Amino acid sequence: MPHSSRTSQLLAGVTGAVMLMGAGLFEARAQQQPQPQPAVPSEFSLSEIETFADAAVEVRQVQQDFDTQVQGAQDAEEIEELQQQAQQDAEQAIEGNGLSVDEYNAIVQAANQDPQLYAMIVEVMEQKAQ
Repeated sequence: MPHSSRTSQLLAGVTGAVMLMGAGLFEARAQQQPQPQPAVPSEFSLSEIETFADAAVEVRQVQQDFDTQVQGAQDAEEIEELQQQAQQDAEQAIEGNGLSVDEYNAIVQAANQDPQLYAMIVEVMEQKAQ
């Protein structure tokens, strides 16, 4: 896969992870009674979803660190260097959790199209946050 395409997909994954971690989701779900765990969408195992959740939390942290660092950047060159480092860090976070970037992005894309998968990921992430 060409590097630029992989970079674009990684950025899409970062965006997806940030969307999954939205504060509103945690607040809304925290007010609900615990419910039986929904069936795992057939495309991904519970183990894959849990691995994705771990990676997504780390990718979110990379994105937050990047956002903070960019605010102090002096010029476009520094921003580009920070972006490259953030991409490498996000890739390491994903692969360090046992997923490839392609697998991570496939789950992000599926979650954006499958409300059941999205809900399952949010639930797993909430459980891990407790």
